Amino acid sequence: MSDERVTDLELRFMKLERFAHDLSQVVAAQQKLIDALVAEARVKRERETDEGSSVPNDRPPHY
Repeated sequence: MSDERVTDLELRFMKLERFAHDLSQVVAAQQKLIDALVAEARVKRERETDEGSSVPNDRPPHY
């Protein structure tokens, strides 16, 4: 292999490595957000079951 091809391959590898690292950070941030939303939903569900349903099950006045 010529030095030029090796250099080209090294540059491509470095770009892919950086891309993989950036993508990993995005996925980690999304997972943190998903975990926070799941925890928030769990708290709201527990609050509703403790207090009973906060939304009345009555028919709207136009019925």
